[in-house]
Amino acid sequence: MSKAKSIQNLLKINQHKKILLGLSRINKALDHIKWGEKTKSKILTCNGTSGKFSIIFLIKKILIQNNNTFAVTVSPHIKSISERMEINSKYIGIPQLKKILNKIYKIPVRLTEFEMICAAFAEYIKNKKIQYTLAEFGLLGRRDAIRALFPAPDIHIVTPILFDHLHWLKNQKRNLKTLKEIVYEKTSFLKAKRIYVSKQNSHSLKFIKYYLKDRKCFYYGKDFWLKKKNGKYFYNDKKHSFVINSNLLGDFMYENACLSIKVAIDEGIPLSIIKKSLRKVKMPGRMMKIKSGKLRRGLPKSALVYADGAHNSLSSKCVCNALLDQYKNKNLYAIISMISSKDPSSFLKPFKSFKKIFFVNMKQDNVYSKETLKVISKKLNIPSAISKNYYEAIKTVPDKKNAIFLITGSFYYLQEVI
Repeated sequence: MSKAKSIQNLLKINQHKKILLGLSRINKALDHIKWGEKTKSKILTCNGTSGKFSIIFLIKKILIQNNNTFAVTVSPHIKSISERMEINSKYIGIPQLKKILNKIYKIPVRLTEFEMICAAFAEYIKNKKIQYTLAEFGLLGRRDAIRALFPAPDIHIVTPILFDHLHWLKNQKRNLKTLKEIVYEKTSFLKAKRIYVSKQNSHSLKFIKYYLKDRKCFYYGKDFWLKKKNGKYFYNDKKHSFVINSNLLGDFMYENACLSIKVAIDEGIPLSIIKKSLRKVKMPGRMMKIKSGKLRRGLPKSALVYADGAHNSLSSKCVCNALLDQYKNKNLYAIISMISSKDPSSFLKPFKSFKKIFFVNMKQDNVYSKETLKVISKKLNIPSAISKNYYEAIKTVPDKKNAIFLITGSFYYLQEVI
């Protein structure tokens, strides 16, 4: 039995077989390991619909450049579960993770897999001498396990909020009533000393301001903002204005950078450090340019391959717009697989300007079949086909020299192919 597989088995022992929300189980588990927020570091948490990992990653880059010590937990992972726990740029070792999980599963509380990982992270960083702890929420927020670990962080970031995880809500239609419920679940409980709010649509922003009216908040558009001029992106707040020199791709990535810069400035990090940290960014699974390896097999140098874990309408719109804007004279293709808890119709709409999209089946159980996705794309008048896998899909593209390929639809699909 491999180490990775033995850890996966540990996560399935003594746990609920499905995702469950609520704080009672994780709070009991944290009591057993005598957590009590046993970290003297500054806490930064982050939730929203899209952009959580990207912002945490960019802030981490700035902390590294500033020689700060830190711990990070994010979800999901791309290549290895060890990516979910990191201290000072080093992922937790598999043997150490297995040892911690052995301790966690002996706790007489039936935890979900995510709760076990959160409890393991608490055990991992407990009493560690670090300056910052960065934590990405899992599902919604109000009843998410990360809230139990860090109920009153120093900093909280609210990323763009729109429709996702509708099956977890009382209202499951894509309307304002549902959006208000989503915003409530993601913001009403926040007790951070400082809250930073990303660029939002007008409806989401109205609800966010309602639920955060008594909190100390910094809003995109008012307290900091991004300006694009002649293809360059400029960070702005009431005291600063400068160009962001970076290899980031797409307006939304620079909007994420804009918020990250504001947080760093307020933390007293020098501008020279901030600017230097963002020049070259390679972010796993987010607008990730594949430069070598098996995914480029059989492709000419002029053909480009990107991988992004976009899985909702907000993220697919951002990714598609970025590629369409960057490669106006290229033919864009997407290879897509999706889990069944997502809304494929709203996700696929931004792909109408692509030359063609291919649907494949990933190895997960809870997925839309490629045949089902093709039917949905046909209703949307999007040119599509089904394929055995990524490699078979790109074989059918005639003019590969002028092609841009995007692998997307789910982080779980990226786990299989990257």
